[in-house]
Amino acid sequence: MKKFFVPLLTISMLAVLLITGCRPKEPERPPYPEEMPCGLVVDLSGPHAELGKKLACGAEVAIEHLNYWGGIRNMLSMKLRLIVADDGGSPEQAAAEAERLITDEGVIFIMGTWPTAMAVSEVAEENAIPFICPLSLDPELTERGYNYTFRTVGSPEDVGSQMASAMLQFAQDAGVDPPKTCFMEYVSDDPSRTVAEAFKSAAEAAGIEIVGEEKVDATATTFVPLLEKIEAAKPDVLFSCHYTDDAIILYREMMERQTYFPYGIMSCGGVEDARFYKSLPQQAYAYNFCYETGDPLPQRRTYYNYINDRVRAKIGEDWQDYYIGTTYGAIWIVKEGLERMTTFGITSLREKGAWERELTLDLAKLRDNLDDGLRGVAITRAWVEKIQLPDATPFLPALQVMRFDRVEFDEAGQDIYGAGKVSQNINGTRWPLYPATGKEPDSPSVVLPIPSWAER
Repeated sequence: MKKFFVPLLTISMLAVLLITGCRPKEPERPPYPEEMPCGLVVDLSGPHAELGKKLACGAEVAIEHLNYWGGIRNMLSMKLRLIVADDGGSPEQAAAEAERLITDEGVIFIMGTWPTAMAVSEVAEENAIPFICPLSLDPELTERGYNYTFRTVGSPEDVGSQMASAMLQFAQDAGVDPPKTCFMEYVSDDPSRTVAEAFKSAAEAAGIEIVGEEKVDATATTFVPLLEKIEAAKPDVLFSCHYTDDAIILYREMMERQTYFPYGIMSCGGVEDARFYKSLPQQAYAYNFCYETGDPLPQRRTYYNYINDRVRAKIGEDWQDYYIGTTYGAIWIVKEGLERMTTFGITSLREKGAWERELTLDLAKLRDNLDDGLRGVAITRAWVEKIQLPDATPFLPALQVMRFDRVEFDEAGQDIYGAGKVSQNINGTRWPLYPATGKEPDSPSVVLPIPSWAER
C-alpha cells in the first residue's frame, strides 16, 4: 500500500498546481469614486410636502449612517450622496425631475413614492435604472412587466388580505365567534379600491356578509350621510380606508355620534400618521385596528436614538410615524444590492447566462448590475449580526426598522415578505398583534368585543 502513496500524493499536488495555475489573475479593482450619487423624488412644496419632508429625512439619515458605518464595502467603502428632487406633488414634474437626476446628475439608482411613484418608475424603465419604491399602493406598480422597479413594502393585495386574516384571528384569540357582517367604505382611488377588493374577497370566503359598500370623496368636509347609511346597516365590523385629513373628520364624527361596531374598525391609510393622533382625543380612536406599514413602536428599539437624534436635528420633531422608517429601511436594502456586485467588481449574469467578472465604471453597466444585485437580495433575521451599532447592538436596518422577517423580491420586483402588521390601539398605544410573530413580549391580549363609548 505504501508504494502507491507517494505517487498518488504527487499526482494530487500536480493537479492542484495545474488547476490553480490555470486560474485567471485577479484583476485590479477599478478606481471607484469616493462617492456616487443616488436620487429621491418626493413632494417638498406641494399638497403632500409634510409627507415628502419626512420621506426625504429618512433617506438622508440612512445615507449618513450608511456612509459612517463603512459605505459600500465591496467598492472600496465608497459612499453614497443623496440628491433630493421636489416634484411638487405633480406626476409631470416628478417625471421631469427623474429624467434630470438620471441624465444630468448621473445617479446610480432612483427612489420615489406615492403619489408620483408610477410616473418616476416609467422614466426609470425607459432609462434602464433601478427604481426603488418604499411607499405606494398603486396596484399596477409591479404588475406591468417592468425590469427595473422594486417595491419594498406590501402590495395592495397584501394589505387587504392581511386585514381580513387579522380580523378572523382576533375573534379566535378573544374566544368569540367571527363577525357575521361588514360594511366597507373607502376613498375612491385605485390603491384603496384594490385593497378593498382583496379584503372583500377574503371576508366573503370566510362567510362574512358585506352589507354595504361605499366609495367616498377624500375631500369631503363631512361624512354624516355616510355614517347614517352605515348605522342603518348595523354591521359587526367596519372596513375603512382613508387619507389623514378625511380620516380625522370621519373619526371625530363617529365619536360625536357614538357610532359603534362590536368588532371595531379595521382601518388603513391615514390612521398610521402621527398627525391623526395629535388631532383627536384618545376616545375617538380607542380600540381601533390599524394596518401598519412600518413599526408603530420604534421608541422601544435599541437603535431608536441613533435615528431619532438625526431626525430631530433635521426636522425639529421626533420620529413618530412610519414615513421616515420606509425610506430609511429602503436605503439599506439597496446597500445589500450594491454589495452583491461581487468582492472585486460586478458579477454579470446577463451575457449568455455566464458568470464573468466585469470591472467597469460604466454607469449604464453599474445600473444594470445593481438591478441584478437587488434581484439576488435574500435577507433574513440571521443577517442582523452583519452590521453593528457603535454600542455593539446587532442591527440590520432593513429588517429592524420596518420589522420585516425577510426581504426578497419576486420576478415582478415586489417584496415577497413586505406585508405589514395589524395593531389594536389599547390605552393610547398601537400594539402590533397580527401576525403573532410581530407581537411584543409584553403585548396585551386583543380586546373584543369593543367596549362601549361609555366604557372608553
